This record gives sequence, C-alpha cells and structure tokens, in this order.
Amino acid sequence: MSTFADYQEKTWVTIGSDPLDIVKQDQKYQVFQGTKPLLTIQGKAFIHESERVAQLILTDLMFLQMTREKTFSAPLFYAFQKDVFDASGDPFPGEWDKLMSSDPFVATKTTGKSSLQAFSPDDDLFPFAFVTLSALVHSINEFVNMTMSRIIVEETDAHPFPELLRSSYDQLSTEQKVVVQALSSLHHSGVVLPLLLVSGFISAMEYAKGLIALKIQGDTRISEILFEVAHARDYLECLEEKTDAGRRIGMFIKEGENEVIEFKSTLRWDIRAGKNNQAVERACLKTIAAFLNSAGGALLIGVRDDGSIEGIESDKFLNDDKFLLHLWTLIRTCLGRDVSLYIRTTLEEIADKTVCMVQCHRSSRPVFLRQPGFDEAFYIRVGPSSNAMDISEALKYIADHFEG
Repeated sequence: MSTFADYQEKTWVTIGSDPLDIVKQDQKYQVFQGTKPLLTIQGKAFIHESERVAQLILTDLMFLQMTREKTFSAPLFYAFQKDVFDASGDPFPGEWDKLMSSDPFVATKTTGKSSLQAFSPDDDLFPFAFVTLSALVHSINEFVNMTMSRIIVEETDAHPFPELLRSSYDQLSTEQKVVVQALSSLHHSGVVLPLLLVSGFISAMEYAKGLIALKIQGDTRISEILFEVAHARDYLECLEEKTDAGRRIGMFIKEGENEVIEFKSTLRWDIRAGKNNQAVERACLKTIAAFLNSAGGALLIGVRDDGSIEGIESDKFLNDDKFLLHLWTLIRTCLGRDVSLYIRTTLEEIADKTVCMVQCHRSSRPVFLRQPGFDEAFYIRVGPSSNAMDISEALKYIADHFEG
C-alpha cells in the first residue's frame, strides 16, 4: 500500500504540451488533453459530476503543465484517491499507531505532558508557543466535547482521546481523509492538527502557527503552508457545495414526507394532462407558504410521492436558469418580495436527474398566497400536508404566532 508521501513522489500524471480542456459527458465533466482523456498513472480518468470541482482540477493541472512542479493541489488529491484508495483501500490505518505515538497533542491529552516541555523559558519562541499551543489545546477540548455528543466510545481503562480521533477520522468523507493524509504527510503534522482543520475546529493560520510553535516547521515556511492549506480547503469547499446538498436531499427522501418535508414531481407540468397547469404551480406555492408560516421546511421539486426521482427536466424549461427564474418569479409575485430572505434554492443532480430543493425558514410576518386566478389564502403545515385556514382561524393563528 502506498502512503501519500510515497505517491506524491511518483509520476502520478503525465502532461504533454497539448491544450487541456473539460468535456461534459453523461452529466459528468472530464478533463481532456487534446483529443484524449487525461489519465492518472494507474489509468484513471479525471472526471467528476461537479463542474466546479472539474474546473478546479483543470486549472491546477494547467498550472502543473506550465511549471512542471508536483503541485500540492486538487488533481493530486483526486489522483491519490483514485489510484490508491479506490484500488487498495485507505492506507492511513497502517500508519495510525505510529502517528498516535508521535503526535504531541495525543501525549498532551493522554498523559498530561505539555508540548511546551521541549522549550526553555529563555527560548525566544516560548511566549509565542505558549499562547499558540494553549489556544490549540482549547480547540482540542472543544473537539472532544462535540465529538463525545455524537460518537459512542466504550468505557475502558484506556484514555478515550485516541479512540475519539479514530472514530472521527472514520466518519470523514473519502476526500476529507485524503486531505488529512496529504497535510499530515507534507507537513509532518501528525493526526490531530489536520483532523481539526478539516473538521472546522481550527483555521488555516492556527494550523500553520501550531506547526511553527511545535518546531515542526520554521517561521519562514508560513506563507507556503498557508498556500498549501488553501489548496486543500478549496478542494473540500468545492466538494461540499455539491455533496452537502445532495446528502441532505438523500436524507430527506429516505425520511419521507412529514411536517417539514414535502415532495412535488414538477413545478408547472401536469404529468397526467401533458401540459402546463397553474394548479400544479399552486401546489408548490402553498407548500412554501405553509412552511414560511409554520416552522420552516424543505420542498423537493422533482421528487415523486414515493420518493423516486422525476427530475425538473419534466417541466420542459430550456435550462436550469430558466427553471429557477420562473420559480423565483412565482415566489415574489404570489408570496411577496420580502419572503426571499427566508428561502434558499439549490439544484442537485440525483440519479442523472435534477432535483430542486427549496429550503424555507420561518417567516417573521404572516405570508398570504395571492395567485392570479385563485382566491387569496393563508396556509400552515398540519402534519405532512399544507392546510388553508378560514379568516377567523387565520386571525387567531397570526395573533398567537407572529409578533406585533
């Protein structure tokens, strides 16, 4: 099995002088060089369902083509995952015990031995190291408190911190694991600092200062470390934009319709009649209005009642932008311009089709549905449905649920 350090030293991709570009194929984006797909050393294609991730990989490869340097960036992370993780499994567990025994923060938590013991009080670095490492230990304690609430660790005579680290690492996405390994290998930073960085408990600067305070890296490297961390975080942030929404949609579909989740097959297309229908639009609008007037919720357009995927393609818009423009026009026209503050829309590809997730927060004022051709109405959520209220019920509800 190859570690990240081993892999980084290999010729993990061979780039010629022909121009690089992205080609969309079957709802995925693939990097080509000239007329041929660009491949890793193990023959894996650089291909991803997110256009933004593919563009990040492309521009980093272009930089590599210009400089001929083994750039610590998105294509290297991607290639390592494809050539090593996907081929033979995660190599990190084989290094785990060694990393645990050498990580100064593991020693600090499990033995009480301070990382500052290596310093003399007369050392010029001592004040900086004391403040930096104290802050990092505080962040580690926050990590432990948060992790304890969501990870079950059996009570034994051993200190729970190593097991918390291992469990937290195991719950990371494959891409996050790759970045943890990359940072650990490149910076000799052990497990704790990369894991805290990827999990969002410390910033890039805190990570870099920690390496300097521990004398793992010199202060002349700080700009390089920050540049390398920026590459890693860019890669993960591009992935998160895609996968977080997809993960939430998948969870909502699995959970099924309830008081805060509802599915609609289409926005405007009447599947049975084979034409656009304002009544179909109204069904979506009343759900949004009900969520705004109640505790909020998520409307998934492009999902059938049974949880299978219809896709917004059935609405027959020219493109996704036209779909969103029509949806937002309906929202602003029929519910009011100010409700935009409480609504967020996301398009996500699921099973090669597109689903629109409309996330609604509770509105600070009552929202009435005023759609041309229909009576004005006030909706709230009652279980898994959106119910209209008569005037007296609506007045009482508004008095009880909205200030002023």
